[in-house]
Amino acid sequence: MSDDLEQVKARIPHREPFLFVDRILEQAEGHIVTERTVRADEPQFEGHYPGSPLMPGVLLCEACFQTGAMLLSVAGAQDRSAGASPAQAVGASPTAPPESAFAPIDPRVMKRHRGYLPHWEREHATYFVTFRLADSLPADARKHIEEQRYDIVKTAEHLNRPLTDTERERLDQLYSITVDELLNAGHGACHLKAPDCAAVVAETLTKFDGERYALYAWCVMPNHVHVVFRPFAGHALGDILHSWKSFTAKACNKLLGRTGEFWQRESFDRLIRDREEFDLRVRYTVENPVAAGLVDWKWVGGSAVGGAPTAGAGEAPALRDAGEAPALRDRKPVLTRILEAKFRGMVVPGDVLRVEVEQEEKMGDAFVMNGKVSCAGKNVLRVKFIVAMVEIPA
Repeated sequence: MSDDLEQVKARIPHREPFLFVDRILEQAEGHIVTERTVRADEPQFEGHYPGSPLMPGVLLCEACFQTGAMLLSVAGAQDRSAGASPAQAVGASPTAPPESAFAPIDPRVMKRHRGYLPHWEREHATYFVTFRLADSLPADARKHIEEQRYDIVKTAEHLNRPLTDTERERLDQLYSITVDELLNAGHGACHLKAPDCAAVVAETLTKFDGERYALYAWCVMPNHVHVVFRPFAGHALGDILHSWKSFTAKACNKLLGRTGEFWQRESFDRLIRDREEFDLRVRYTVENPVAAGLVDWKWVGGSAVGGAPTAGAGEAPALRDAGEAPALRDRKPVLTRILEAKFRGMVVPGDVLRVEVEQEEKMGDAFVMNGKVSCAGKNVLRVKFIVAMVEIPA
């Protein structure tokens, strides 16, 4: 096997007979060029017009997808060094909750707080919490999401029954997927881009770690905050959230020389049900800066991602500090959608293809890419597609 092909296989998980890239010709930021020699003995030609073989267009598209995946495989490796932990006081938090912290949701233990979102609480439970700045969502998007959430809750109330698992998951998706994508796009004033404000929030989160709660993972983003933590006995979830938001709102408004509402009134909180979900939420939290395209973003930490370093703070990446933590397994690039494809020529065995892919736009964990396949200097395909970074079960 050639060194060129070995390099390709080191980048992506695809293998023969479904590998359609032979070598990497060049690569720069957001751009990659590969090459592919079409061989007569490839299995698709046994059925795709025997005697007059043509390369199927869908496989030309696949060559672009695999090339785009290789572009992301390097970008991802570089990005994973972006998050880093600032200095913080070393608390007594363990790296993961005890098994007693995980249990199914009892529908009877449900509290409806302000707004439309139902909240579940249970003693000794572990939570994934998100709270965001007051202006972090466009008004029309916020209204649409709240209406959908309201309809789900009101339907259950009208039928005099608790929410079903499907309804609870839909509520979570509306926030954890729809809202997070909007948050990562950086709407609003993004007050937490100011290092002084980010530091206030980070110090507030970590101040009572090991005393009032176990802080497993946290991330302060420009317009929102994610936290994975477990309150200790005598310290209610709502009280902790109120304390965090009240203190930081006053302190940050003072630093910014402003008045008025700082945080959105309602927070999103999810009771974590098992170890697998805990790993997923920890990973999501510490990788959020990567998903949003932030570089050298240091406001990330927690005991589940390498502890609380006091030396080299802001330099040692949180993901690297985590070592072999199961919560931080590599994600893989997966095609999610073809937006447009235009075929302008035919490809036959013996043709040497030049495949070029450029990254056009980043949307959270997804990337819009443009691909082009040419043969002997003539374009044969242009394709626009979306690739997402997702976790592939081992």
